Amino acid sequence: MIQYFNPLSWMRWSRQFVAGWFLSFPVRDVPKSMIAILVIGTLVVSSIAAWSEKSGWRERLLDRQLQTAIERDDYGTAELVLDRKIRLTPDDTQLLYRLGLTKDALDERETATEMMRTLVSTKRHDPAARWLLQNEFVGKDWSTLSVPEKDEFGELLKLLYSEAPNDLAIKTMYADYLIANGDFNKAIPLLDDLSRIQPMRGLQAAALARSQGNDALADRLATRTLDSVNQLIEEDPTNSILALAVAQNQLFLMRHAEAIRTLEAAIRRAKTDEDKRTLAMALGDGIVAWIKHMESTSTNSKQERLLALQMLQVALRNAPNNPRVLTVVADLVLATLNDDDEQLVAVRNALVSGSSPGIAHFIRGTAALMKGDVDRAQTSLELAAKELPNSGAILNNLAVAISTKDEGNLERALQISEQAIRQTPNATPHFYETRGQILLRLGRPKDAIPDLERAVSVPSLAKNAHLSLAKCYEAIGDDEIAKLHTEAAQADEGDNAVGSPAEPAEPEKNDSKTANPADTDTDTSKE
Repeated sequence: MIQYFNPLSWMRWSRQFVAGWFLSFPVRDVPKSMIAILVIGTLVVSSIAAWSEKSGWRERLLDRQLQTAIERDDYGTAELVLDRKIRLTPDDTQLLYRLGLTKDALDERETATEMMRTLVSTKRHDPAARWLLQNEFVGKDWSTLSVPEKDEFGELLKLLYSEAPNDLAIKTMYADYLIANGDFNKAIPLLDDLSRIQPMRGLQAAALARSQGNDALADRLATRTLDSVNQLIEEDPTNSILALAVAQNQLFLMRHAEAIRTLEAAIRRAKTDEDKRTLAMALGDGIVAWIKHMESTSTNSKQERLLALQMLQVALRNAPNNPRVLTVVADLVLATLNDDDEQLVAVRNALVSGSSPGIAHFIRGTAALMKGDVDRAQTSLELAAKELPNSGAILNNLAVAISTKDEGNLERALQISEQAIRQTPNATPHFYETRGQILLRLGRPKDAIPDLERAVSVPSLAKNAHLSLAKCYEAIGDDEIAKLHTEAAQADEGDNAVGSPAEPAEPEKNDSKTANPADTDTDTSKE
């Protein structure tokens, strides 16, 4: 009995069993069972392969299925195969990206977009960022984007620029984004870099530098840009686009006389009438810029005003339909109405005669309105409105003239005023003040308040606007605010008495200021 507890006995018995088993193996019958052995072996191997998640042959099989499905545009099958592959390697960004593309092909855009955003936020995946940029932002107007969309747009461009700083398209979009977002200091180096390929980007960078108060950098960038475009125009002297680029840089650098000579020479060399018209318009713009510069640095003497009028004669001769030229013509003519110098009067009359009929009527009508001749003003402004029916400034001043008359048709004046505002993008406070005054006279003080409040920020409109707002608030029973506006009007009157520049005289009954002629450029280009 003790032998059953002896390990040596058990070892001896095991050895004898194994030896006896092998000795009893039917070796002669093995060939008969080879088929069964092979089948069992194949099944074992297949089972191991089927249940192994990292089998190479299985991966290759799925790859072939995916490729075939994509070639046949069978995106449903492609989605199934990608889902299976992602289960095996859930962190494979390329598979996730391809699944997002497949979802998009299956018209599941929202799902695809979310997948791409996840890849960008968690993996900083460059292709996903490019997909989002192309499908969610490219081609959209900046003003239509919400604040979160603008932020996402910026983050995508920042990522793509960091990954591919030499990609011209991405660099250009990123620079434009920074400008639109007001981040000028970051945009300037990008624009400077782009100017190596797109020379006029250097002038854009110079303009931003000047807006930031860095005049030295602005002049350096503009000078380098001017040198670049000068080299280009030497190779192609008849290229009107390059001539415009040279002139723009010269104007930026305050080399006005050089810019005018550049444009005059380019007009003579221009090959087509269209190029000549474009260069002539630019010549008019250059003369306007020169006059504006003179106004900002001069003492406004009679000789300087005469020189400005003579320069405008040249501008009108070359660009009679340039809206900026016509605007300055109107401004200077109205500003010199009280000058009785013979030379000034002669040049002034010549300018009015040389303008388009609509502008000439507008100038005469506005001048009459400022002198208190309301009937003549209405007649001239109505003629101007027929010539230039889409000009907001003309319509606004016509509304003023109609509402100023004792028997004026206030409803018609209101309709014309509202038309002026509708037709003028970014209408000035003058337009709203006109409508506000008309609404007040129509007995609609509550409606007049928002328009009149826009006008108090303009010094020339503030006094009348405050007085009218006082009447509005008094009419609706808010005496406290009415008192504040009355005091503000008195303060404005006191400030003007101290020495503020006097406004041109207006009719006593006119509660509304006339619009700046700058808004006439809505139509003059059509003349």
